[in-house]
Amino acid sequence: MSGQGDEKSSQVSGEQDPVSPVSPIGRDDGGVREIERRLGDIVGTIQEYASLRFDARTPIGPDGDIVDAVAAGVNFLGEELEASFNEIENRVAVRTGELAMATEELSHRALHDQLTGLANRTLLWDRVTHRLGSADRRTVGFAVLFLDLDKFKAVNDIWGHAAGDKLLVEVAGRISAEVRVGDTAARMGGDEFVVLLDEVVSAEEAMATACRLCMVLRAPYEIGSHQETVMASMGVAFGPARFETADAVIAAADAAMYDAKRRGPGQCVEYDEDVHGQFGPPVSGVGEVVAPARERT
Repeated sequence: MSGQGDEKSSQVSGEQDPVSPVSPIGRDDGGVREIERRLGDIVGTIQEYASLRFDARTPIGPDGDIVDAVAAGVNFLGEELEASFNEIENRVAVRTGELAMATEELSHRALHDQLTGLANRTLLWDRVTHRLGSADRRTVGFAVLFLDLDKFKAVNDIWGHAAGDKLLVEVAGRISAEVRVGDTAARMGGDEFVVLLDEVVSAEEAMATACRLCMVLRAPYEIGSHQETVMASMGVAFGPARFETADAVIAAADAAMYDAKRRGPGQCVEYDEDVHGQFGPPVSGVGEVVAPARERT
């Protein structure tokens, strides 16, 4: 009986049940619905974070009750997640840029001569092959100029390999300054260079370009404290009429260049099938042209 009396007494006096939830916002139905709505906002914000939308925030009321405290904690979590995510994105962007630059550099190195920066054999063969493939769609021809420096070995022997390398770099610079956009300047190795003139109207135009380049290359070079004149012998092959492969046209220009060297320093010779012979596919591999053996000077 005493237990029932205490319960009734408690209800009459308005005291709260010690196991019942206590909330400053009240326990009426409207208050419960308001709590449910606010908790739903918090859950919605967390779901935004799960979708990687870390800028979402839950509104915080002026009362500063327990629900606002939870919302503030979730908002703080969102700020931390957003900052971390942005930092990761920035790092990924930097690394992606570095990877792209490294890939581009590797690709460039694979297709260019390391000393001079000109195209290497691989890129040259690709460009000449592509030009042959587009010959039917072009109204003009092309030409390959094969040049070899005269007396380059003497420069190496007298002034050393460092001076020889410096000379090669300057020669490459002069060649690059003379070629047009669309043309290709390449170093074959040693003191041999090749220029692909992508569009020339005639063999006469190709020869005029070759002779002008020879004149540019024979201007004195600064080697140490001295000036040296180093000329170039050049062979010119005009296409595409006679040629089916890159190997053939480059070999033809090479043969004409050898003829130029026999005539004396600084000469330009046009390829003549009757004089220099015919050139077919290589014996094996890219760049192994069928060309006469010769002694380099």
